[in-house]
Amino acid sequence: MDELKNCVEVADEFIKRRADTEWFVEGDFDNYVVQMRKPHIWGGEPELLMCSHVLKTAITVYMKEKKSASLKIMSEYGQEYGKENPIRVIYHGYGHYDVLRSPVSSASSKQ
Repeated sequence: MDELKNCVEVADEFIKRRADTEWFVEGDFDNYVVQMRKPHIWGGEPELLMCSHVLKTAITVYMKEKKSASLKIMSEYGQEYGKENPIRVIYHGYGHYDVLRSPVSSASSKQ
């Protein structure tokens, strides 16, 4: 159920920020939001941006450099929520993302 709740919250954030987000959504905005409410629909960069607002947490997207195999920052979202403990994801290409490291809460990091 958390997955469905998150989809709805992200879709609601699109609606809340429609004036700022409608321009980068391909096709009909309302249809896009309806589709994003479904749990089996995968998100991309726009959804990561909305997730940063829903979670009030920074999200940093990395991509592996081909020549050196090191990670470089591709995108950063939600920097207004702080930069010290972002959710880190890696972009593998073709719209596939994986979490690298979830943020550690300040309570658990003090233990």
